[in-house]
Amino acid sequence: MTQGVLITIAVVLGWIVLAAIQRRLQARHRNRAFWALILIGIPVLGWLTLNGGPMVGVAGLAMGIVVLLRAPRRRVSKRMVPPAE
Repeated sequence: MTQGVLITIAVVLGWIVLAAIQRRLQARHRNRAFWALILIGIPVLGWLTLNGGPMVGVAGLAMGIVVLLRAPRRRVSKRMVPPAE
């Protein structure tokens, strides 16, 4: 592996970490972070395709879509439900 490919992989992994952090943000900041990740991700995807080829680029696109659009987890309420009478 050349140094350029390793740098590309590091940038892609950094993007994945940012996408994971985005889910933890407050709702009012989450939308802006979503669009910022898309704006950052487009050139990163192009760079990944340039260094890895078209199949790696398609795999990166699929991975990015899954990471950004996965369903948010719901928090379980700790409140006790009263028993039915």
